[in-house]
Amino acid sequence: MRTGLAGLCGVASLWSADVSQAALAQDPLVQDTLPSLGNYAIKHWTTQDGLPQNSIRDISQGPDGRMWFATWEGLVSYDGLNFHIQNRGSDPPLPDNGIGALVTDAAGDMWFSDARGDIGRHDIDGSWHFWPHESSAPATLIQSMKIDRKGDVWLLYENHGLGTMSHSGVFHYNAPGPNQPLSTVYRNMAFDSSDALWVGTYSGIVIREANGHVHQPPASWNLPHGLSWPYHAPDGTFWVVSDSRIFSIVDNRPELAYDLRNHGRVTALLQDRHKALWVGTEDHGLIRLSGDRIETMPDTLDPAAGRILSLAEDREGSIWVGTSAGLFRLQETPFSAIRRHNGLAGDFVRTVMEDHANNLWVGTDGGLSEIIGDGPPQTWPLPTRSGHQPEVLASVEARDGTVWLGTYADGLFGILADGTIRHLDAGNGLPPGNIRALAFDAAGQLLIGTQHGLYTLDDTGQVHHVAVRNPPSGLITALYVEGDRIWVGTLDGVRIIHEGNTQALKFHGLDGAHTIFGFLPIGTDLWFTSDRGLYRYRHGKTAHVGRAAGLPVDSVFALAQDHDGYVWATSNRGIFRILLTDLEKAADGAQHHLSLIQLDESNGLSSSQASGSAQPSIALRRDGSLWIATAIGIARTEPARFNDFLIKPPPPPVALDGIAVDGRDIRYVRRGGVLHVPSRHNLTIRYTAPSYIAPAEIIFRTTIKGSGASWTTTGKARTLELTSLPPGRYTLSTAAAHPGQAWPQPVTLVDFVIDPKWWQRRRFWVFCTLMLGGLIGLSYGAIVWRYRVEARKLSRIIERRTRDLQAQTTRLEQADMEKDALLARLNIQMELTAKQAREDALTGVYNRRAFDEAVETMLSGVRDGGPEFCLAIIDIDHFKAINDNHSHQSGDQVLREVASLLKAGTHAADMVARIGGEEFGVLLPAQSLQAAQARLESLREDFHGKSEWEIPALEGGVTFSAGLTRFEPGDTVKSLLKRADKLLYGAKHAGRDRIHVA
Repeated sequence: MRTGLAGLCGVASLWSADVSQAALAQDPLVQDTLPSLGNYAIKHWTTQDGLPQNSIRDISQGPDGRMWFATWEGLVSYDGLNFHIQNRGSDPPLPDNGIGALVTDAAGDMWFSDARGDIGRHDIDGSWHFWPHESSAPATLIQSMKIDRKGDVWLLYENHGLGTMSHSGVFHYNAPGPNQPLSTVYRNMAFDSSDALWVGTYSGIVIREANGHVHQPPASWNLPHGLSWPYHAPDGTFWVVSDSRIFSIVDNRPELAYDLRNHGRVTALLQDRHKALWVGTEDHGLIRLSGDRIETMPDTLDPAAGRILSLAEDREGSIWVGTSAGLFRLQETPFSAIRRHNGLAGDFVRTVMEDHANNLWVGTDGGLSEIIGDGPPQTWPLPTRSGHQPEVLASVEARDGTVWLGTYADGLFGILADGTIRHLDAGNGLPPGNIRALAFDAAGQLLIGTQHGLYTLDDTGQVHHVAVRNPPSGLITALYVEGDRIWVGTLDGVRIIHEGNTQALKFHGLDGAHTIFGFLPIGTDLWFTSDRGLYRYRHGKTAHVGRAAGLPVDSVFALAQDHDGYVWATSNRGIFRILLTDLEKAADGAQHHLSLIQLDESNGLSSSQASGSAQPSIALRRDGSLWIATAIGIARTEPARFNDFLIKPPPPPVALDGIAVDGRDIRYVRRGGVLHVPSRHNLTIRYTAPSYIAPAEIIFRTTIKGSGASWTTTGKARTLELTSLPPGRYTLSTAAAHPGQAWPQPVTLVDFVIDPKWWQRRRFWVFCTLMLGGLIGLSYGAIVWRYRVEARKLSRIIERRTRDLQAQTTRLEQADMEKDALLARLNIQMELTAKQAREDALTGVYNRRAFDEAVETMLSGVRDGGPEFCLAIIDIDHFKAINDNHSHQSGDQVLREVASLLKAGTHAADMVARIGGEEFGVLLPAQSLQAAQARLESLREDFHGKSEWEIPALEGGVTFSAGLTRFEPGDTVKSLLKRADKLLYGAKHAGRDRIHVA
């Protein structure tokens, strides 16, 4: 028994969990047609691929097919090929780069928000609109945006409640009270069927009824307390997420659907077109829920390189995943692939063969792999003189279970059933060069197709040239044994060896085959694959099926017949599925056009280039699955379920990507706009087709109405250069299609007018005619006399104006010097004013305003995963007595000395501020209560250790009392200060000169 391998990483891991009857009641037909997670091709983008920042907070698709992404470094659009970034440096500039949320309304206009409370809208016609945050609203992050039935946009402010914006820009904001639930909101909200708005908060769901009444769900619902948020699915199901549990709202009551506490906190939900529920988590990747199934992505496909922030499904059925580590797309395909990163010996797969034990042998450019059952590929190390693994070009299994392998330049290998490896090369009589075909004859002898003809292996382990008359010479490309006949594929047709004789079967003419790539018996017929399509051999006669019959390629490498009446053909331009009866009719001449399906990268193949001149390069396994060797991995599909998949994507939409005149981009609003271009100027029109299924293969055709030109197919080009159109009005229309699709209806991209030159306008010629008539009536003498008079007059005018200009220049220089001096004074005053706004004038430390802002910033940071912190309020003991006994000037001096001691005794990251008369606040980031208390006790020792105060009467020293507390979830600036203040008064009542901590 050969050494086995660990199981191939399965397409999904099934976990047991608490699943409700509501989840189990999903349509079983939907579950049966749900694609395997292994049938999703994964693509990943980061800043190295054009993203401005890796955290994708929100995702939306516009009506033109573009995908839009919210990041902290701008608003990003994607058309399948290029990312386009809109930020504060764009034209037009955004108010802020930190984009919070996206939503598209019924008109196709996309709304977005930012971290400063500003609102923007990108209309379907390409225009931009911006609304800076109203003075009544907070200048803070808008976490979520939803659109109600009236078309109003609802805005969820981070910890500051709700606002609304109409399409015309009318804004309304309701500030929540300090203890209202809407003051601690989370980043998700959703409308239910009654138009009530459900809002997520850190302390449970909050419901705002259509009449404005705000309340929490009934206590009888028994929803968990803590972080909760809603999701309204496309099929109408309303879900509530509470930390790691997902509830469905059934008959106005919650019902636990999924308990995912073993998978971490749930951060995003999405219901796809199959009604499966995709779940993003905090740190456990992506999960798919369907009925009672909980599936996690396999390690090799896991897009969870960080926290999942957003999920979306595009119109082509792909799942987009926004994480803190970049953008992912899961594209459903009929094919799954195994490649080098899955454990395969190499990416360029040459041969694939199933043995008697249902194990799969895969020969690659990097060596040999074996797949046992559904396990992962195991690489077999083959001994070579160079030490490098050989490129395996052929494989065949003997009756005793030995697997024989032909290589490119390393001879012949045999892997025995016990795992022993035999290696045959020139020492055994094998000629140099590659071995592309292997087979066993009727007597069980191994036939070896080499670069120098056909050889056999005898029982002693020696290789001999086949003993027949006129043996095939040159490169052998294919072998097939039928009884006592040996069919040999060469670079010059077929050779048939029978009873020691060789018969040549050649095909002449431009449409005749030279290279034979393979053989496939179907019934009593034998089919050849060749560099000129397919041939059928029946009763001594051949029939050709090539381009004339509708085959889109010349070279067909391999054939396989499935169990459903289809033939699968491989080529350099993809895989073709052909109904066998249609193929027979084409060979009989009864059908002049094949009905076939062409499959390529747009259907999930890693590469449309299949393996040629290697045997076997396609395998139909006993379980019915089809395995195909390609230039990038081995492709796998299930022919029996193939029709469940989308064979071809819909035609991609066409969108305008930009317009430039003489190489300079200009803004163009499409809604009723007509672009005017000066004559003889270069007009460049860029267009795109936002599609995410093989976008690089999309082809275009264009027409310009008004030019008299018909449709022009521009291929994959996405730019149209117009340099020689005569003056007139034109309309550019464009259509796009995936290869092989019928052209859809065109889209009008731009109306433009080529304006005539000034000398081409009618008014110019009228003017010229009038001027010519006037000039004819003037005499030469009058012209000269007038010239002299005007010259003298002009000289006087110039002299006078020169003096005036000189005087004016002197005045302007003086004014400029005065202006510079004024600006310098103003800058100094502005700097002083800015400093005074945040600094306490007496002590030089921060003031109350700066301290409150710093606490608010630390609170926001903690909610976003930043460090926690401690806060202390310090009060000088008996300060009133100092003022009363030593004057207010002495008290001010004490305050300055206290501030100096506090600043000297704290760390650079700490913050000291005077927040009252004799009260000081200390902010200690990332400190435990124990560490913070030790810091304050050190300050007390500094106070006690100061032997001399600058006021002699204070030789007894100055002490302070303090209240110290630490951030707790749900804290606000007010609650923190209130808790610290309460602790401070406790310290004073306990006798002063002490620190109370809680």
